[in-house]
Formats: sequence, structure tokens, C-alpha cells
Amino acid sequence: MSEARQPSKGREINAVPGQVESMTTDRIKKEIPNPNSTLPLKTPTTPEEEYQGLLRSLETYMPQIDKKPIELAYEYAAKCHAPQKRASGEPYITHPLAVASIVATLKLDTPSIVAAILHDTVEDTNATLEEIEQLFGTEVRDLVDGLTKISKIKFRSNEEKLAENFRKMIVAMAKDLRVILIKLCDRLHNMRTMDNLALEKRKRIAQETLDIYAPLANRLGIYGIKSELEDLCLRTLKYEVYQEIRRKISSKKSQRQAYINEVKEVLEKELKKYGFTEIQVYGRPKHFFSIYKKMIERHLEFEDIHDLFAFRIIVPSIKDCYEALGVVHAMWKPMPGRFKDYIAMPKANLYQSLHTTVIRSNGEPAEIQIRTKEMHETCEYGVAAHWAYKDKDKSVHASDSQKFSWLRQIMQWQTELQDPDEFLEALKVDLFDEEIFVFTPKGDVLSLPQNATALDFAFAVHSDIGTKCIGVKVNGQMSPIKKRLKSGDIVEVLTSPHQRPSKDWLAFIVTSKARNKIRSFLRSEQREKSRKLGRDLLVQELEKRRMTLDELEKSGDAAKLVKVARESNLEDVLIAIGYGRLNPKDILAKALPAPEPKETIQEQIHRQGLDQPAKPDKPIKTSHGSILVSGYDDVLVSLGKCCSPLPGEPIIGFITRGRGVTIHRSTCPRALDMDPARKIQVEWSKAQVDAAYHRCSISLRTQEKPGVLAEVTTVLSNNGVNVHKAEVKVENDLTGILEFELGVKNLAHLETVISRLEALPSVLSVQRKNIVKKRALRRGRFTSMH
Repeated sequence: MSEARQPSKGREINAVPGQVESMTTDRIKKEIPNPNSTLPLKTPTTPEEEYQGLLRSLETYMPQIDKKPIELAYEYAAKCHAPQKRASGEPYITHPLAVASIVATLKLDTPSIVAAILHDTVEDTNATLEEIEQLFGTEVRDLVDGLTKISKIKFRSNEEKLAENFRKMIVAMAKDLRVILIKLCDRLHNMRTMDNLALEKRKRIAQETLDIYAPLANRLGIYGIKSELEDLCLRTLKYEVYQEIRRKISSKKSQRQAYINEVKEVLEKELKKYGFTEIQVYGRPKHFFSIYKKMIERHLEFEDIHDLFAFRIIVPSIKDCYEALGVVHAMWKPMPGRFKDYIAMPKANLYQSLHTTVIRSNGEPAEIQIRTKEMHETCEYGVAAHWAYKDKDKSVHASDSQKFSWLRQIMQWQTELQDPDEFLEALKVDLFDEEIFVFTPKGDVLSLPQNATALDFAFAVHSDIGTKCIGVKVNGQMSPIKKRLKSGDIVEVLTSPHQRPSKDWLAFIVTSKARNKIRSFLRSEQREKSRKLGRDLLVQELEKRRMTLDELEKSGDAAKLVKVARESNLEDVLIAIGYGRLNPKDILAKALPAPEPKETIQEQIHRQGLDQPAKPDKPIKTSHGSILVSGYDDVLVSLGKCCSPLPGEPIIGFITRGRGVTIHRSTCPRALDMDPARKIQVEWSKAQVDAAYHRCSISLRTQEKPGVLAEVTTVLSNNGVNVHKAEVKVENDLTGILEFELGVKNLAHLETVISRLEALPSVLSVQRKNIVKKRALRRGRFTSMH
């Protein structure tokens, strides 16, 4: 589904069919010179040109293809989309045809191509699933249904809507993986052609793509799509950085091509000398995003990065892979710690290859990958190369089904995790992390995310082992349960039947399985404590009325109490009272009002003179003037110190006993650990302009040289920022770390300040801080470009 619509059901799309093999920076180099421009990326094509190009692509891998379903789908979609135009004036039908052309590069079957052509008809036109089933069959109908995003659900927040969409995609994936493959092709085409959208919307789409779709393509092993999506995201989110990298690479293009040719020639000559005849050697520049990522993670300038190229050796067999590795290591000295054997231990996305980095005789590093032709095909097409569509049951081969265990895990998450924030966090953490391989004492191999702990390992073995874990032995030595594991470790878990999960465990565990089990246990424990407390509080109020809880239930008045409290049953009422969400005195007064004493005439007149008409229910302004809590009077509101939310950014509220409602940023990791039952809808007030300053913390990494602090504080002063606290230190790598606690008006104010700080030549990076840091940031993951 594309984002820009013209008219309301059309979209701004530009058709760019092509091969996955050519998805390199060369494609992106054709982009516009200005990020705010509305010029298309290429000369518009006609629907007939797109259609003929699609047929040529299909004939390259399905020479005997029956073109009738494709032709019928083209005619049907063209008729359905006939009234729709893109902002460029082109017929809308060129978009689904272009998506189908990208699907063809994955060498998918005819139903997949047909579904790609029809993927927007049900959502954007008057077409129905019944019509599609009648014309194209049940299989195509199911694919189109999986791709359709029609929903009558009213979402309360952008986060919930995003999570709900991904739940639908994952359910569709589990039924038929082709749905998500087509969806990735659709997103790729959207990213290539969204230049007519407003810059803010482009950035939102690009960030979503970087957070979810690019990692998903990586998890499915489709590296061509993954790399192009990342480069397009960099172009949108960090346009100036992207252009600078592009300029520096282009300035020495001839030298770099000469370097690639030289290394290729040396490798081919040496391998042939050792009897390798059927080999292919390729060299290519690394993608812009991978270069940028390396600059950020290692705090390097572009000129300090020497391994800008990757070389690939394709050989006939697995035996040849290891022999070729020996030849390469005999030629050039391997760099310690840079060898990875993904043949013996493949990645979860089926990827297999040998990776090594060597130092050439001139001192320059070279990154080399060695694989077979079949491994190379898996790398290009990912799971599509293993999905057995030609089988009659349209299912995965039995030998491959075990390799998709991660998909079953996600299916389990989407049923267990009702809270959208938790679901998105689980999706990002477990699904998209790189892997390590750890062994049980019996020699079984378990795959875990990087930086996983011994406790994560225990939960991976079995949930009961994790909850009862009291210690571990790593490689035969006693170790703490928080020890970070590395590939090759042998882990033995020690348990006790008396052990119970601790909230402290949440501070260091990594995997979603462990986190969800710990949270579930703690919530169950907390619910029981709240139920007991709620019961005691309600009993106290009933005693004042000379009643007991048993009498309340036997008389049927308990049902009135449940109705007034708007809960499902009496137990939920007790839990809500224990949490502090309900006041037992208030709900008893509403459910069982006491009879009013008779008044004298004078009292009635006096009372009537003071009576005022009841005010309608509406959001009530709370004690924090810039935040509204719907439906609650006189609620004490406080901002979470762990994340310091600012006006203008998404927030969530949690009822906290004795402290009213605590407001957190929607991405705050501490909020993710709270019970969803305490969540309450909150929002920033649009009516009131809050002139107060709000505190937040930022961290700057700078060059270590005189005058840096003065430059930074000058920028802060010129932009109207209050500085409440400042700390300065120098790291071992001789870079400076400046940490500030600032007072800003809102999120836009902070973003302006950060952008101007980033523009300083001496500033390497600027990062907003949480007191409670995200686990992803502690592990050094690169997930966001905000």
C-alpha cells in the first residue's frame, strides 16, 4: 500500500521495475538534487510499457508461463483503477504493475504476480474479494485478502494502529509467506517513489521502513531489498549525510574501480593456480547506509574507513568453500576476530557463507565472502528460494520447516502480547537482532540475539527452567545469570524449586521470551496483591454501612457494583480498587445510594437556590496544565523522570497508587514493564499554550579540542534553552562527552536545538538520553535515525 493519494483513493507512485541483483547504490544515484523537490525519479512510463516489461521479466525464469491469468489481472486492475491518477498525472495502474515486476525478481509463481497486480483493488476500488475469487481462484483471493488493510477498528493511538497492522501482516505471513514478500516489494516501490509527499510524511514513512521493513527483509534473507530500503531511508532521513558520502565515493570512482579490478584479478589468478576452475569473483562498493552505520558506531570520519568494498567468491561445493578460504588466508593475513562460519551454523534466515577480513600486502583490509551458487541464490532471494510453491499443498518442505521456527515464535507473541508497545518492542528486539550460537552441555545449539545473557539462555531452553534459575555454569565455570554470552559458549543452568522471578531481572535480560514470561509472572503476582488490598478496602467501606461482602454478593447488589465500576466481574472491581483506579466509597455511593432524609421547606428552598445544572462529561484538565486525562476529575499528574516527555511527542499514562497518573513517552522502556491494566488515555492539551520549560537530557560526543564547550553553550543560549546541569568528560578514544540537563518548551524546540548542535563541525553525534536507557541502546543497536 502506498502513502500518497491523488485523488483520495489514488497514490503517488512511479514505476521502476528491475532486478534484485541490481539493487545497489547505482539506482539511488538517480535521485533528485533537493529533498523537498517534487520531481519524479525517472521518466514516466505508460501502463503498456510496464506490462510488457513485466512479461519479459517473467519469461526469464518461467519460459512456459501461461499469460492468460496475468493478462486478465492487468485488464481487471486497469479497469478498477481507471478513475485514479497519481499526482504526476500518470495512470494509477503503473504502481501495481511495477510492484509485480519487483515480485518477479524474487522468481515467485504466477499467483504471486497476479496478487501483486491486484493488491490494491479491494482496498482502493469497488472490487470485492468474492469477485477476485470468482475470476482468479481461492489462492489469489487469499493472497489479496492478506495484503488488504481494510479495517473498521478505531485505534486509540498511532502506536496501536502500527502494532495492529503488523499483527495482521504476521498472521498473513504464517498462512502464506508470499504475502509478506509482496508487501516488501510494495514498500520498496513506495520508498523509491514518494518524493511528491511532504518532507515530514516522507520522514515518518522512512523511519517506519528503517525500524520494521528493512530488518524484516534482512530476517527473510532478501539482502537486495534490505540494502536498497536502508539506502533510501538514509537519503530521506539524513539527506546531507547521504549526499556527502555519495560525493566522496564518486570523487574517486576511477581509483576505486581500479582497486576492485586489481583485487579480483589477484584472487582469480591465485585460486586458479590451486586448481579452481569453476569460480566467480565479484567486487562491489558497500552500501551507503552500511558506511554511515560504521561511521556512527565507530566514531569515524569517512576518510578513516578503509574497508569500503566487499568481495564475493562463488565456488561449486561446500568443500570448495573451505579450500578457497585456505587459499585466501595463505595469500593475505586474516584479521583476528573477523572470521565467521555461517555454513556450519547458518543464520535463522537460511543465510550461509564464510566471512573473513584480510590485510593485503599494502596494509589495506579486504572483506571477502565465500559461498556456493545455491547459497548465493538464497542470499539474493532469501526464503523465497526455499518456499515450495510448486508443491500441491503450497507448503514449506519438511526439511525447511524447522528453519522457520522464528515465524512460529512471532505468531505466539501476537497472541500473547495484547499491549501494542510490548508487541512492537518484541518484534524489534528478537526478530531483528544478529545472532550468536550457544551450546547446551549435551551439544544442542540454541540461537540467541547478540548480548543475550545466561538467563535468556535458561528461558530459551524452557520457561520453567528460566523462572527457577538460580545460577549458571559457562564453559564449566560458575557465572552470574546476567553474564553476556558469546558464540561457542557451553551453558549449564542451575535451578531451585523455590526460586521466583525478580523484577530486577528485567534490567538485564534481552530476549522477548524471557521478558514476557517475567512480566507475566510479576503481573499475576501484582494482581493477586491488588485483589487482596482491594478486598480489604471494600470491606472497610461496607463495614461503615454495616454490611459484609458475603451479604453484598448474596443480595445481588454486587452486580450493581460491577455495573457502576464498568468491570467484567467483582474480582476485577477488587483489583481496580487495589490498583487505585477505583474509589470504593464512590462506587458504593453510586451503586447503593443511601436514602435522603426529609427536608424542611426552608431547606429545600435554600438548596434549590444553590443548585447548578450538571455539566456534561468531557476531558478534564488535570493538575498538570498541558495534559488532559479523559473522564477523570481532579487527577494528580506527574511526568516520568525516567524519560522526561515533552509536549508534542506521543505519551502514555499509568495510574499509580498515591501519585495519580504518571506520564511517560510511548517508547519509554520503564513504561513497557508496567501493567497494561493501569494504562489510561492521556494527551497533550491543544487548547492551552504551555509556556513552561520542560526538562530533558542530551549527550554529545565531540572532538577533543579547545573551545568545544563554548561553541555548544553558545548554541544553547542562542536558541533560548535553559541549562540546569552540565557534565564534561573525555573517553579513552580521546573524544569528549558533554551531558546536559536542559529546559526546553516542547519537542520541536528540542529537535531544533539538536539539529543546530549537529551542524557544529566539532560535534560527532547528539543523542537524547533516558535515565532508564533502552536495552537496544545498551547493546549498541542502530535502530532509529530520529
